[in-house]
Amino acid sequence: MYKIIISFLLIVFISFSFDHLIEVEASVFTKEMLKKEIENYGEKETNRIPAFYTKEDAIKNGDIIIKERSSLQNNRINKFINNVRNKKPDFIRFVEFTSKGDPVITEYQYNGKLIYYRFDSSRDRTDKYRKGTFAMSKFVAGPKILEDYCQKLVVNSKMSYLTNCYHFDKVEF
Repeated sequence: MYKIIISFLLIVFISFSFDHLIEVEASVFTKEMLKKEIENYGEKETNRIPAFYTKEDAIKNGDIIIKERSSLQNNRINKFINNVRNKKPDFIRFVEFTSKGDPVITEYQYNGKLIYYRFDSSRDRTDKYRKGTFAMSKFVAGPKILEDYCQKLVVNSKMSYLTNCYHFDKVEF
């Protein structure tokens, strides 16, 4: 019996140690302190793109194209992660284009203390990218624009996300 328990614990420990979990903490605030930091966040670089935004525009602006990521774009993502780790302000934008060519935009801006997250599917004519939730087995569409302020970036080999946020438990990264 003890051999089984020890074997199980060893497997759990080994699998966890190879998970490559990296937590990059922006800052740690209580809810009230976080609210004050949000009020004093400063100027945002998000939502500065025109209503009509093409893939060529996105490439010219240095945005990360979701379905066509290059090694240069992967380096840019790693630079953002390192800048958060080193408490250096930074901004990064991800764009995914629908089958009709409409941009769905996700932006992250770090001011040295908090990561501002903005998801914008307002240009998506298909409405397929809108986030929402399920209630009583039916999808309930959320707003086309979601925003939050988060304190921690968790980089994981399986999924990366923001946590310790003002509105949501977790936000995709």
